[in-house]
Amino acid sequence: MLIKWISKSSEKYEGDVKDYISKVRNINDMDEYLNPSSKNVLSPFKIRNIQIAVERIIKAVSNKEKIVVVPDIDPDGCMATVIMVQCLQKLDADVSYIYHQRSEGHGIEHDDVPDDTELLIILDSSSSSVERCRELSETMDIIIIDHHNIEKENDAAILVNINHPECPYENKNLSATGVVWKVVEVLDYHYKKFNINHFLDLVSVTLLSDSMRVDNLENRWILKEGMKNIHNVGLLALIKASKINRVNSQELNYSVIPVLNTATRNDEIQKVFSLLFEKDYFKAKAKADWMIKENKARKERIKVLFEEYKELASVDKFILVATPTATKNYNGLVAQKLSSEYMRPALVLKDMGNTYEGSGRSYNGFDLQGFLKECPYVKYAAGHTEALGVGIDKKDWKKFKQYVNENIDESLFEPVIEYDIELNEDELDWDLVNNILEIDEVWGQGSPPITVRLNDVFVEDKELFPPTRQEHVRIKADMFDALKFNDKDYAEEIQAWDQISMIGSIGINEFNKNKRIQLFIEDYKK
Repeated sequence: MLIKWISKSSEKYEGDVKDYISKVRNINDMDEYLNPSSKNVLSPFKIRNIQIAVERIIKAVSNKEKIVVVPDIDPDGCMATVIMVQCLQKLDADVSYIYHQRSEGHGIEHDDVPDDTELLIILDSSSSSVERCRELSETMDIIIIDHHNIEKENDAAILVNINHPECPYENKNLSATGVVWKVVEVLDYHYKKFNINHFLDLVSVTLLSDSMRVDNLENRWILKEGMKNIHNVGLLALIKASKINRVNSQELNYSVIPVLNTATRNDEIQKVFSLLFEKDYFKAKAKADWMIKENKARKERIKVLFEEYKELASVDKFILVATPTATKNYNGLVAQKLSSEYMRPALVLKDMGNTYEGSGRSYNGFDLQGFLKECPYVKYAAGHTEALGVGIDKKDWKKFKQYVNENIDESLFEPVIEYDIELNEDELDWDLVNNILEIDEVWGQGSPPITVRLNDVFVEDKELFPPTRQEHVRIKADMFDALKFNDKDYAEEIQAWDQISMIGSIGINEFNKNKRIQLFIEDYKK
């Protein structure tokens, strides 16, 4: 598929990459953007109901009430639980946590809450689970700490949700773990027993794992501080087991978060808790090593499912897969790969008999959730704007597909790569690369890696690597190596002595004290 290359700006690059990128991305103060100060951290008291929730927790602690914490089944829910439980344990509260596995579904509807619970604290989930909360509230009080979009008002719980329409908190892109961190901050005004910044490592991981925007200064401060100071023993062990020398967004996104996701998607959420609650580093390291092995097996499973679902996919304005064999724990991951492959939103749904249910992933910033919620043939579209759970009655399937094709302008998904900066190969040097990598230290939703267009690249050689498996492509140039992973047939027509242009993001490979500039290829032209 021919992909258009478009510059993000008409600005001319004149040698100062930080000044240039600040203009391209409309960053008012690049120094503050790269090194945000703590003054950008917002007051937790702006969060609706936070004081009411904290007062109820204080009462439960003082009266030795039985507190039960229940999370969503993903890294955000797990890390939120670790923070909440550890803080309550430090207060000598009667606290425990329960969980269910991902294949059972999302929400408090799937949890067996002990009958003698007096205070139930639900994390990262169930803002709209009104019926189940009403049932439980007959015998216990409920606090929900969440960040998901709200489908309907929940009057059966104390709802602490930054995305409630009446919540004045400006940063709507905190993870649930971030909101829990804010609750703990208010708790600490009363108890003065926590170093709340010791939890920033967990908060920073969840900003990335839950694809929260990181172009606001509060989230950038959290990420910078969290990545600098790893206090959780289990997280530190996983970082070391992943052979990460310097913690940054790229390493967390590609090496750490997938390992945690694999455990939750494999119905082994208990392994994430076991790792993150572990206090002994050597025990944690053994657990992390095992989880990394499981993640490698998960990657192979995703490859198989991706190829299988490509054969089943209906390719139109959306990519639609509806099959009895859809694997619930992997639907979202495969939908994401399909969306990237075909450059349009993708739904991967399991045939449940009378309904199709599964996951959707958007493309190019399109508000998929908003579109689906307006469609009369969609039962539910719950979660986030670009990553969500979807349900459609089978009897409405044809009408749904017709609705999509009649109401979607395909130009929304025209394959385009927007690049930040255009250079000739001879302009690439270490000073420029180091400046780009300083900007890229914190990247994620809303602040992607700097995309570089390199012209007049002379190809010295092309090879497959590693030698034993030959799964990836390396194109060698004078100053750098261009890499394409998991596609051994990529750029088959490129040969040594060709002259090409390339687009991608910049990195550095360090091995045996040798350093080499890398370009992670998105596209090329001869």
